[in-house]
Amino acid sequence: MNVKEFFRKKKTEAEGSNPEVQHIRKIVRRQGLLALVTVVVIIVVLFAMTSAWYTNVSKVNTLRFRTEVWGFDPEKIEVNEANIIVAPGMSGYVPFQVDNSESSDRLKLLVTVSKIPMENDELRKRVYFYADAAEVRNGERVSKIYLGSSESDMYSYNLLPGEELVLSEAYHNDVPIKWEWVYDMEGYYFQGTVSPSGAVIDEYIRPIEYDLDLAVFDTEGENATGNLVSVGSVTAESLLSSISANDGYAGQINASSAVTAGGSYRFYPVDVDETGTGVWAYLCTYSEIEQGIKFDTDLSGTLTQFTAAFHVSAISVPSRIERVSTEAALRSALLSSETDVVCLSGNVDTSSAIVVGSDVQAVLNLDGYEIRYAGSEATYSMFRVRGGGSLTIMNGDVTGNGNITDGSGNITSSAFSVSCGNLTLSDVRILDFDNALIISDAGGSAEDSVVQIFNCEMNTPNLTIQVMGNGSGSEAPTRLIIKDSVLNSSGYAALAGHGNTDRWGTDFTIIDSTLYGYYTALYQPQQRSSTTITGSTLTGITGIAVKGGTVAITDSRISGTGRFTAARASGGGWTDTGDGIYVEATYNWNVSVTVKGNTVVTSANAYAAELFGVTGAGIGRIILQDGTYSGGAGAANWNDIGSFSIYGGTYTGSVSESILRYDGE
Repeated sequence: MNVKEFFRKKKTEAEGSNPEVQHIRKIVRRQGLLALVTVVVIIVVLFAMTSAWYTNVSKVNTLRFRTEVWGFDPEKIEVNEANIIVAPGMSGYVPFQVDNSESSDRLKLLVTVSKIPMENDELRKRVYFYADAAEVRNGERVSKIYLGSSESDMYSYNLLPGEELVLSEAYHNDVPIKWEWVYDMEGYYFQGTVSPSGAVIDEYIRPIEYDLDLAVFDTEGENATGNLVSVGSVTAESLLSSISANDGYAGQINASSAVTAGGSYRFYPVDVDETGTGVWAYLCTYSEIEQGIKFDTDLSGTLTQFTAAFHVSAISVPSRIERVSTEAALRSALLSSETDVVCLSGNVDTSSAIVVGSDVQAVLNLDGYEIRYAGSEATYSMFRVRGGGSLTIMNGDVTGNGNITDGSGNITSSAFSVSCGNLTLSDVRILDFDNALIISDAGGSAEDSVVQIFNCEMNTPNLTIQVMGNGSGSEAPTRLIIKDSVLNSSGYAALAGHGNTDRWGTDFTIIDSTLYGYYTALYQPQQRSSTTITGSTLTGITGIAVKGGTVAITDSRISGTGRFTAARASGGGWTDTGDGIYVEATYNWNVSVTVKGNTVVTSANAYAAELFGVTGAGIGRIILQDGTYSGGAGAANWNDIGSFSIYGGTYTGSVSESILRYDGE
């Protein structure tokens, strides 16, 4: 029959009882496979270190994936460093961290993954690892960079001197590495050798996926091959061609060049040499897919181990270092294209701001010395990063002149100001400035700032860090990462966003740090903002005050130390309630705080957690999943506007009737 008649016959028979034509429908299979499954996947981590690794520290946690229920109920998914409860079709993160903060050399990391061969090869076809990045490779834009054991299937990272690479689910400051468990094994790319007698598969590189509900297979007649014929109106050959156009390999799959091996199995060359060795594409037959379903089903009640080697090759790239001891030499070297790292050989005083602008990538190693502002301006920033410029400073003190005031006795200085640029601080102590850091992308270019603070100490008499996003000027947020650091404000707040309507769009990540602010450790009023707090301690008269965006708190300690003040709407700023966590939902946007893990929230005189909402404003929400809560006035309070949910935890003190009634409903 001709092609049109063939496909018309396939479509007609697909819904009938003809056993010669088979359609596979996932919805039917799902109903029959809701079985208890236990699968443990262990990633064994190996390091290939060069002799130039020096004292850089690399940390990787062992992952264990345990599937308890075959399904996609998010309540069944736990995420922590040791165990991840997953289901087929899901993906997760490979925690990975490299510390280059004390080195003056660049570090290039090459990451590859090899899945260890085992007696039963089926899991190697299902579990894959990839860098979650969209890139152009060989002129083709790929949405994922799948990792294999060869250099052609690797992902690389470049760390400047003074930088850290942290990849985890909590946060990542570069492209994360992920795993995925393919739900349906429909096809794959593999590294191996194909000849007419069969295929020898060395490594499964990446899956091939399509809509299995629309798949039609050749199962008709005595000479049926079981091969995929079409997916909807798209032929198998056209499907492969479209996949090949975005796989990152040079050239495209030509169906006419397929090699038939072992009878009827068709293998498509992707990047193959004259011996038949290289990368091939393969589409599973109908019987192989059915066998895969049986394999998945037979996992029920068994324990299966899967092992992969995660290889990290670290290459240290020596920097061109220029040592300076004067202000003039410092300014010249920071802007020089002939210098990679500027290194102090003594204390240096500066008379005015140092500006790092577009196309400048400056690295300053203080090498234990101090750089001090000695100018006479009342309003100044020692370093200004602008318009795509990049500045990294490490290993020393940055000191201001705290005695300079404007005519009214006000000090309005900052150590750093950043607008649409990148700043990394590592092992830096900031002293004698009114503010340590002002990030202001509002009204700037569409480029958003990325600021990373590692192992730093900042002491200020006013606002330690203030962040203003770019609003609708860009899709990406202004990002601030604070890790292993101490922020101490004796006069206002340790960290604050700015609530004006054109300054939203920020992303704060606080990891293993201590924030103290006289009035509050954290004030976040911005709409469309995200704040993640993990393993940290935040303390203030009101521990944290939140009026916009989402805040997620895990394994932290939040404390309010001030006197009790009844919650009320404030026009600007917040009410100093004395609470541990205070949510004031009075702006025209939503605000949500979620607390989980071993978090401890206390208030000396007020409530551990309080939500105050007003009619007609955005929706306020507090979700207490776990934790310990105690307050002088009570554990939790709510004025019955918005949403306050308690799912677990320990409470010392009263919980307001509105919360009890709400949860009771």
